[in-house]
Amino acid sequence: MKHQTRGHLIAGLLFVVTVGFVLWNFNSILTSFLESGKSLPVRAVQIDGALTHLTRRGIADTVGRIAGGRNIAAVDVSKVRAAILDNPWADRVVVRKKMPDTIIVSVVEHVPAAYWNDRGLYDARAAAVFYPNLKGFSEPLVRLGAFRDNLAPEVYRSAVDFIKVLRGSGLQMVALYLDQVRCYTLTLSNGVRLILGRGRERASFRLSRFLRALPGAGIDLASTDYVDLRYDVGFAVGRKKDETQDQNETAPIQNGQINNHKPSDGTAPSPVPADAAPVRGGGKQSVKNIQKR
Repeated sequence: MKHQTRGHLIAGLLFVVTVGFVLWNFNSILTSFLESGKSLPVRAVQIDGALTHLTRRGIADTVGRIAGGRNIAAVDVSKVRAAILDNPWADRVVVRKKMPDTIIVSVVEHVPAAYWNDRGLYDARAAAVFYPNLKGFSEPLVRLGAFRDNLAPEVYRSAVDFIKVLRGSGLQMVALYLDQVRCYTLTLSNGVRLILGRGRERASFRLSRFLRALPGAGIDLASTDYVDLRYDVGFAVGRKKDETQDQNETAPIQNGQINNHKPSDGTAPSPVPADAAPVRGGGKQSVKNIQKR
């Protein structure tokens, strides 16, 4: 009985060793097969998506550097995706394998709706700021800006509201900036800056009030540097500097008429805050793209 038990134990051990040896060899063979470019190598790249700023050749080259000639089963699609997303114009990327030899790449580009600060663009669909190389990019977009990138969606929504208020007035917004005290400064295509103050709704109200008063206010916009709308019952006009007038001189306006006296509360008209200046690199840009949204 003991001899039979010992024989079964030896047979069992031999079986386990044999199975382990076979599995180890199979794993080695499989690994060698997967790592060999001669077995199921990547031979083709299929690129899906409407591309304007990215190129199919560029995407194919990126895939080729990572997966070219490798066994398709061994290709790490997450590395391919990350490499394509390194291009700032790429918004969303999906990478799949199609056996036996094709990598499929689906790409969605960023769609710029506005310039952002000095070097960036804002994608309203993705609600994201991105920083591509702007050399050669000259689309007629409105210029937006703020002291933090995460404020871009808020500034964009405000820009849309202000453009709606300006519609039909003959005035066109080319830039909007939100400063560190959350004060909006809007720049018109004629270079005049409108200081709207805090809060989108209050700023829209002040802008509407200014447009209603403008026809009878006697303001020469050609000689105006800025208009400060942060008054409860009117606004102050800062004229451009000339030989007889100081740059910071202002003329408060109440009830649609220029009033050369200080406001009734005794405070002087507020000059343009230094950090409320519109985005640099502006210009007379069309806002037709943002008006459609």
